[in-house]
Amino acid sequence: MTTPHLLIVAIIVAFVIAFVITMFVLNASAKKIIDTNTKLVENQNMLVEQNTRQGQEIEKRMEELELQSSKLELQKSELDEQKGMIEKLQKQQEELAEQLKHAIPDEVMQLKRQIQGHQEHIEQTADMTDAQLMAWVDLQMDETKLYTDTNLTLKTMARALGLTQKRLAGLFKDHPKYNSLGEYINEKRFLYACQLLREEPNWTIEAVGAEAGFGGRRTFQTEVKRRLGITPSQYRQSQSLQKKV
Repeated sequence: MTTPHLLIVAIIVAFVIAFVITMFVLNASAKKIIDTNTKLVENQNMLVEQNTRQGQEIEKRMEELELQSSKLELQKSELDEQKGMIEKLQKQQEELAEQLKHAIPDEVMQLKRQIQGHQEHIEQTADMTDAQLMAWVDLQMDETKLYTDTNLTLKTMARALGLTQKRLAGLFKDHPKYNSLGEYINEKRFLYACQLLREEPNWTIEAVGAEAGFGGRRTFQTEVKRRLGITPSQYRQSQSLQKKV
């Protein structure tokens, strides 16, 4: 092979080697760039996940803070209502104390007992658990028969018992037996009406219903039939037959 041919071959070989080296360098650089970009993407994804988690934690914390704020507002409302009740009782005590100045000895003793009773009542009900207070309310209802008042409401009942409306309503919020205060009152009326049907055979059905606190004969009959499956008259007859037997 002549010298010119060898020179051409050498140049071609040099170009090939240079091309191969260049491609190798380019591939290495491209791989490095790809690896760098991959890491950047991974880091970005990690940052996105972290931001997402942080966002969720912030939302959760905000919900907890809102819930705590609602609870604090509810507690403040209860405290304000209790404060109003205490102020009312204190005012009553002051009025009773003023009456003491002009009362005769027997009246003085009676008023003093009333004042002491108010103070004991405040202390007694404030320290009761829900179960204890429910038993106490039940006893007071049986003794006073507040449920016989046809127009009895949460407000009037709470006032008569010396409780806040919120505390009284709270007793029936998650009660295992009664879904509401109204259902409790109706049961008291129903039980008392059944007692009257047994013990007062000469009373009319209307009179028994009215005495127990039901608004009318139809309301009374509906309540008895819902609970017993029979009318008040049929219940009275069944009880009369049992007595004869």
